Amino acid sequence: MLDFKKAPFLDLEDYKPPEGENFLYIPMQDNKRIRLAYWKLPNNKISKGTILLQQGHNEFIEKYYETIKELIDRNFNIVTFDWRGQGLSDRMIKNENKQYIEDFSIHCQDLSYIINEIIIDKFPGPLIGLGHSMGGHLLLLYQEREQNKFSSLILSAPMLGFKYERVLFFIATMIKNFANKENYFFLSKPNMGKETPFTQNDLTSDYERYTRTQRLVRKLPKIRLWGVTNAWICAAKDSFIKIRKKTWAKKIETPIYIVNPLNDKVVSSDKTIEMAKKLKNCKVFNISNCEHEILMEKDQLRNQFWNIFDNYMTK
Repeated sequence: MLDFKKAPFLDLEDYKPPEGENFLYIPMQDNKRIRLAYWKLPNNKISKGTILLQQGHNEFIEKYYETIKELIDRNFNIVTFDWRGQGLSDRMIKNENKQYIEDFSIHCQDLSYIINEIIIDKFPGPLIGLGHSMGGHLLLLYQEREQNKFSSLILSAPMLGFKYERVLFFIATMIKNFANKENYFFLSKPNMGKETPFTQNDLTSDYERYTRTQRLVRKLPKIRLWGVTNAWICAAKDSFIKIRKKTWAKKIETPIYIVNPLNDKVVSSDKTIEMAKKLKNCKVFNISNCEHEILMEKDQLRNQFWNIFDNYMTK
């Protein structure tokens, strides 16, 4: 259906992409390649629309095979891609281990291109955005550009603020003009390619899903990054400041549903609630005893996410 160069993908003996996978490299306007994957329902199935699934910081398509299968089983077509600078999309600087971006607006440009040039004419509507963490932030940020493309958004632990961000913002202000943009941000604790043991992870309480991701990374370590740069931290700060302006959220009309894990150690669940109050058409669902990655959590917690999804996204 799409005439682009095929892209590689990973799998495991016990964890493979859902049937009908298509992995492609999509050249952006600056010739950077975005790795995109899609699944289109067969003609004998009645489509409920198309899900644009957006990953968080330092994630990659393969991590979401399980989620993609669950969405396909609900009769949705799926489009997803690795953000530029991570996964198997092209990096922005020579060092492929660093998370580098100077302005989040370039992500929105990529998103706009993929929606307008690939999704709108080739996939059935309605179009629903499903974004986790940084992906949730970027889906929300994109709404200021084009609000008529998505029928609704569902955001999982969206990156709308960090814990202890006052200190982080102060340091970001200091380093913006004096530090090398490509250096690791010194508080990011670059892992230099080492695995974080399950007992020390801040993402999920589910051992099997956590180690499944580690097994994927062992097959191709470069699919993961080692840490964030000064440039990325400054870009995140600038984007937070932008969306927190009093008039910004009032302009967003898109229906938005936020799943907010209350035991999140990565982003601030309180900042999520604050933003939700500013948005015109937003509902927040707080999930107790849940860590940052609800779609990689234990079944009883994931089931709460799917109950929300089924109640609001499939009507």
